[in-house]
Amino acid sequence: MGWVYNATPEVEAASQYRLILEVCLSLTILMVITVCLRLVLRAKASRLGAADWVMVGSMTFSVIYSALCIAQSRYGLGLPLLLRPKPNLPTYTKLNYAGRPFYQLGIAGFKASLCLSYLRLLSGTSKTLYRTLIWLVIGGSSLGHFGGALVLIFDCTPVQKAWNTSVNGTCLPIGPTFYGLAIVTIIFDVIIIILPIPVLLQLNIKPAQKAGVVCLFLLGFFTTTCSILRLSQIHRVAFGDGDSTMLVLWGTIEFNVGNIMTCVPYLAPLLKSFVRDFRSTSGRRYYYDSNGRSYIMENWSKNQRSHLQSNVSGPSHPKRTPSEELILASREPSHGGIEMTVEYRVENESMRGSSRG
Repeated sequence: MGWVYNATPEVEAASQYRLILEVCLSLTILMVITVCLRLVLRAKASRLGAADWVMVGSMTFSVIYSALCIAQSRYGLGLPLLLRPKPNLPTYTKLNYAGRPFYQLGIAGFKASLCLSYLRLLSGTSKTLYRTLIWLVIGGSSLGHFGGALVLIFDCTPVQKAWNTSVNGTCLPIGPTFYGLAIVTIIFDVIIIILPIPVLLQLNIKPAQKAGVVCLFLLGFFTTTCSILRLSQIHRVAFGDGDSTMLVLWGTIEFNVGNIMTCVPYLAPLLKSFVRDFRSTSGRRYYYDSNGRSYIMENWSKNQRSHLQSNVSGPSHPKRTPSEELILASREPSHGGIEMTVEYRVENESMRGSSRG
């Protein structure tokens, strides 16, 4: 049996289920790793806060949404509406219905987590109005997406008509409903990305560092691009062949990348540690003695006991401290000791006296 239930070999060959599996699995695994690294670093620093716990909720919703997308691919997601096997329709519509609120609540979660991080940056400052503005954005974004979840849950009357087309009733039109929800998502994407930039521009750091921080937050525009591309697929779902593959995939990409980008600023300690380790291993200097033997030069302090490592093959030589190397390296006598040259100067006192006269 193939991947798509009740599908002929021709129909399965036309399915995009492989693309769905690749996108959902790769991005979800990367997202989970990124969020977990953030949580570990925050826990080690004893700084776990509200933003971190909100991110845990968003990560959970993202994993559930991706799992539902993969499950849908077994029942027809990845195919145009006319090619989907009819026996799969009841299960497919239930899975599709179940995934919609998880998407809305999950993207509300990572946006709220990002805004809570902004508040942490402003803690202890006098920017009271700016903090109030951030709280208003958190409230507006959360209510907007929560309202969107409710619309998707109760878009049909009775509710069961959403997954059972044989039930008599009515549903909201797909096109206007999806367009309205997508526009709300894009508006809050742009607001939340732009929100911290005025404060970041006032940071008292080097211009290059400031540009790096601003660019990091501007990367969040990628999620806005995903929202726009997702919006472009609504016309195909509502008025075209009904293939919702790319609509779902762009939502998955937006969801996972949004979570990843929200966590990236918290991974700075890992980057600093990597750079420090790289410098310590790549910044070595070598010293050569009179016999051509090479040594790796290392930092020396009173608390360090090792020092110059010989790269010579053959019989081992006793390790020397840097002081010993300075004394012995220039010229090593055969007896192995230290040679000292003393210069004596003899001056006749009578000659000095006559010279004064």
